[in-house]
Amino acid sequence: MTASDIDLWKTLYNWAKVISDENDNRKEIKSQLEFIHKSHFVMWSNKNNSSKNQIIDNIEKLKNKTISIDNFIKNIKKFEENSENDTIKKYITEFLLLDKNVLNHYISKITFELGEDEILQNCKDAIETKLIPKNKVDDVFAKIDSRIREDNFIEIKTGNKIQISFEDFQKKYRKYFNNTRTEKLQIVPLTIDLPDKLESQIFIKQLLEINDIEIDEIDLMAKFTRFKLNLENNIAHWYKEGEITIEEINSYRDEAKLKWFNKFRALTKKSDFNDEFSLDILNHLREVKLKIDGQELSTELSNGEFYYLSDLPEIGWKKDWEKHKK
Repeated sequence: MTASDIDLWKTLYNWAKVISDENDNRKEIKSQLEFIHKSHFVMWSNKNNSSKNQIIDNIEKLKNKTISIDNFIKNIKKFEENSENDTIKKYITEFLLLDKNVLNHYISKITFELGEDEILQNCKDAIETKLIPKNKVDDVFAKIDSRIREDNFIEIKTGNKIQISFEDFQKKYRKYFNNTRTEKLQIVPLTIDLPDKLESQIFIKQLLEINDIEIDEIDLMAKFTRFKLNLENNIAHWYKEGEITIEEINSYRDEAKLKWFNKFRALTKKSDFNDEFSLDILNHLREVKLKIDGQELSTELSNGEFYYLSDLPEIGWKKDWEKHKK
């Protein structure tokens, strides 16, 4: 990271604006100093610190009291005069608008963590220190990361500042830590793409045959496909991580097939069995909530299991459903 690094100056500028933010009642010097006193300003970057970075050098000298605040300001102004970057000049101007005493205290609370190539790993290591099992750290990280990105998007879209206190973080995200510390199976998000030809899936063909969906209802096909893939993805994840055994998976699947068989057999025994009865079987099973390892699955995952079984296919809705077996 060089002295002319735009990220360096943008960060120093943004922090200065936060310190003097009138909307947060920090117009007065006293309130600015109070804010600085309870704050730390840490810049993390995978960029290495250049030995010729006179800005960071001056910041460290001021922190160590080897130069005065007056000399610090003088050096920054000299750098501004020599800079050819108008954006950096603007950032420096705003940065130096802070009261001299405020600026001095602000600089004393700045820390640089540079050359951090393993920022993501550091975050995951920090998660593990919160008594999270090692095999669940990636899941917790992914969920928190996704939620933070979503929250930040909403804040930016509504024109609000992105500002998270320790209390805010604990309130919003501690649930992800607490959930993982239990023996409860954690649902992992679906990260794989949908197949190109949704209608070519066997379970979709079976739904089309009984007029549960129409050929042009692509959104419904995509929705049901996500249910199926989400179920498959979670079962595979739980098994891979040793959270469920193959025996538990087989028992769970046998139970799902038995629920289908009982309903299917009852209705196909009727002499007037038709597509309406096929829909009755399907709709009945859509209301069923399955359990695995004693834990009840959501309606979405339970539906996904029946779509999965009908895609193999090991179950179906019409009397001749076995024609789909290859």
